[in-house]
Amino acid sequence: MTARLCLIAMLAAGLAGAGAPARAQAETPAPEPQIAAALTEDVVEIRSNFAGAEMVLYGAAVGLTEGDDIAVVIRGPVRDLRVMRRQRVLGVWVNADPVVFEEVAGYYAVASTRPRAEFATFSALRRNRIGMEHVRLSAPESERIETRFGVAGVVVSDIGAAIVDYRAALVRNKARDALYVEAPGGVEILEAGLFRARVVLPPATPTGVYDADVYLFRDGLPIAVRRTSLEVVKGGTERAIYDLAHERPVAYGLLSVLFAVFAGWLAAFVMRRT
Repeated sequence: MTARLCLIAMLAAGLAGAGAPARAQAETPAPEPQIAAALTEDVVEIRSNFAGAEMVLYGAAVGLTEGDDIAVVIRGPVRDLRVMRRQRVLGVWVNADPVVFEEVAGYYAVASTRPRAEFATFSALRRNRIGMEHVRLSAPESERIETRFGVAGVVVSDIGAAIVDYRAALVRNKARDALYVEAPGGVEILEAGLFRARVVLPPATPTGVYDADVYLFRDGLPIAVRRTSLEVVKGGTERAIYDLAHERPVAYGLLSVLFAVFAGWLAAFVMRRT
């Protein structure tokens, strides 16, 4: 709610400034670049029939000038992720050579007024992790193996050498599930410094807290940034089961055992009757 109030205040200030005399505007120094932003929804509930969600991020940029650009980056909850590759062993496909990536974003979306290469430097994109090629994907154990043995030429495993392929495969799989998305031109700049961007959450959206960072770019560098948050939670019966499993694991385990016993008894009773 605070973000929405801030946005409304800045919109009112922008409208008031638009109606001021031209002479007064000329005498007033250029305002310091600032951004206000808010999502149309702060909380998204996932139920059994959840088929995705769509919302809009609205914002206002104070000090926006011709040639400036807006980039919106939404990052979902981070978790460690184990990635393996399939290889054929004795005629059977098996998973092998596991690599653990730490703190991988479950959801990652980038929208901008135009392609990033047209308004941002590579170093600025890398530093702020804007774009799929700049997503943080760190596998410390594999990187230590590569650093320790790569120079000496000792071949311990090809995991270190193939870490780039693992990263590419991870991003590719996330993109296939619509969890990693890029939308050049996905931010629309309206009049008086207002802008908006569409945010789409797929059915496989993970639960947790999402950060939406909005950047104002000028001359290749971000000159202002604003963060707002979104929470994705389980709702209805799914939420009750989830809370029970995490807050009272013993009770959840006992109920699961009782349910399994009852299901087995019911199946046996039906089989006897038939």
